Amino acid sequence: MATVLVVDDVAANRELMAMLLGYRGHEVIEASDGADALALAQSRHPDVVVSDVLMPGIDGLELVHRLRSAPDERAAHAPVIFYTANYLEPETRPIAEACGVSQVVLRSADPRELLDAVDVALRNGPVEITPRPADEFAAVHARAINAKLVEKVRALRHTERRFEAMAASSPVGIVLLDADGFATYANPRLSEITGLPADRLLERGWLACLEPDTHAEAVEVVRAGPAHAADAVEHRYRNRFVRDDGDARWLRVHLRPIGDAETGLAGAVVMVDDVTDLVAAEERAAREMRQRQDEARRRDAERLDSLRRMAGGMAHDFNNLLGAMLGFLTLAIEQITEEMEAGRLSPAAGAALLGDLGQVTKGGERATKLTEQLLAFGRREISQPAVVDVDKFLADAAGALAEAAGPGIKLDLRPGDVPPVMIDPRLLERLLHILVHNARDAMPDGGTITVTTGRVPATGHATISVADDGRGMPADVRARAFEPFFSTKAGSRTAGLGLATAHGVVTQAGGELTLTSAPGQGTTVLITLPAAPAATGTAADATKPGAAPAVRGTQTVLLVDDERDLREVTARFIAKAGYQVLTAANGNEALRVAEQHADAIDCLVTDVMMPGMDGRQLAHRFLSDRPDTKVVFISGYAEALIDDQGRSLEPGRTILAKPFTSAELTAALKSVLAG
Repeated sequence: MATVLVVDDVAANRELMAMLLGYRGHEVIEASDGADALALAQSRHPDVVVSDVLMPGIDGLELVHRLRSAPDERAAHAPVIFYTANYLEPETRPIAEACGVSQVVLRSADPRELLDAVDVALRNGPVEITPRPADEFAAVHARAINAKLVEKVRALRHTERRFEAMAASSPVGIVLLDADGFATYANPRLSEITGLPADRLLERGWLACLEPDTHAEAVEVVRAGPAHAADAVEHRYRNRFVRDDGDARWLRVHLRPIGDAETGLAGAVVMVDDVTDLVAAEERAAREMRQRQDEARRRDAERLDSLRRMAGGMAHDFNNLLGAMLGFLTLAIEQITEEMEAGRLSPAAGAALLGDLGQVTKGGERATKLTEQLLAFGRREISQPAVVDVDKFLADAAGALAEAAGPGIKLDLRPGDVPPVMIDPRLLERLLHILVHNARDAMPDGGTITVTTGRVPATGHATISVADDGRGMPADVRARAFEPFFSTKAGSRTAGLGLATAHGVVTQAGGELTLTSAPGQGTTVLITLPAAPAATGTAADATKPGAAPAVRGTQTVLLVDDERDLREVTARFIAKAGYQVLTAANGNEALRVAEQHADAIDCLVTDVMMPGMDGRQLAHRFLSDRPDTKVVFISGYAEALIDDQGRSLEPGRTILAKPFTSAELTAALKSVLAG
């Protein structure tokens, strides 16, 4: 193992040579300049000296000359290898050889050449030299240094010209900053971007490319630059810049501090790019995205509206069928009961018939519930809005809601600052039961349903939030959640009407229902309802009366309905209550019947949805001739009776929802005829 003295002013070069020589087992001692190398050569007596040629202070040539003139014989005869990035100038080669420089190895060569050169020097041992006179060495040395300076100046000028060409043709603006953040150079492209001359961009002028509130930060970033270039962190800014001519541009600014402790280099490079076209493209893409989202929402709204109209129309027709069927069932049950009481029908046979008819009646009642859900989804259910104190309503309904949640489910009610709302209490109760049932089904292993009330600060609207910690919904299920008969549940033919019904109830009350959900994160349904007006009390007169009074009527009733079976059974209900009955199949026929009837007509009972003249139009024309006549509207589809906010278009009128019983119809007649 030999001792090798490595001399180089660049630490990275010394480390590389030390690592390389260490692989051969040599001991490496290092010197960063010629003076240290002379001292180490005379104190450590290395077997070989590997030195750079160009170094500040004492360069490689002078180091060899002084080494050969040293009084220490071992140091003076040590073999020297030049490891350099450049060939020696021709005039320096003779003096280098005369000073005993064994070999010259280029840094660009294979590293093994340096190892081989060290091996050769070790085999040859100490060198014999003939020192040159000092004045001769000085002259040769001066010529070599001058030649290298000329070469470096030419290279520097070439580099400068290349940098100027690159900076001038750069598509981005470039600014060079010193360690204090002052611009020392700005390329022509930056002037093109900003419309400012180069002299206005120097010093602190480059900060015009940044927002004023970031100026101090940017300067501080430059001043606190990294000690090493590898540690530099790029800072990015994007801001709007208005040129002196009024043209607004968007600039993207990249600021990268530079620093090197060894060279003393510090400052920053700033690159400024005009991204106005890019920002315009991004804004255009965002607008197009919003338009697509709006279009998708519009299509969804149209699809739901079509489904609502279809559901309402189906429910209307179904209600007419149910009304006739249940009406005739009622008449049959009453007839059988009378026959049993008169002894004309045996109790056993009568009981069997009544049992069978009772099963049919139960089926009709179940069908009635289905039509109610369809009408609620279609926002055309006949309702009776009233001012409701939401927190009190929830407190009163807590027991029923907890029962609906079932065992293993905790119901957590959290009342808040919520204003009263205008909604049918019956429909609000149904709405909450639907949401609690859905939340329960989403938590088969138990959990918590949290019902929270509050107020929207900006609008003053009331909110009711129903949240569960169940399975949640994926995006495709969430997108179809409000469609009727869409459901992920199996085993129920009416599954999927729940949320559709809830949505219809809320929108008919003038509110909004939104749903947020994600797999594993539960589901939250937020109901937003307008605050009720300051006045309290019932806001509409829609009603479904209870049991009929025992008193029989004697007045005349004009019944108008385009459904023949329903008209027949309704007429029998009215006649059975003791009233005289006139019937008509449509509005025009009703006006002719009234014209031909000389006596008073005390009450007009009319269907609302009829071809040609609807019930509202008929009532208005009828009352123009007979203003004292009372009016009862019957309808299974309230399209013509309520507006989009669920408000009655016929305030002060009685509205009876189909299908109705004989008792309910009689009660309505008694109520309106009694004033």
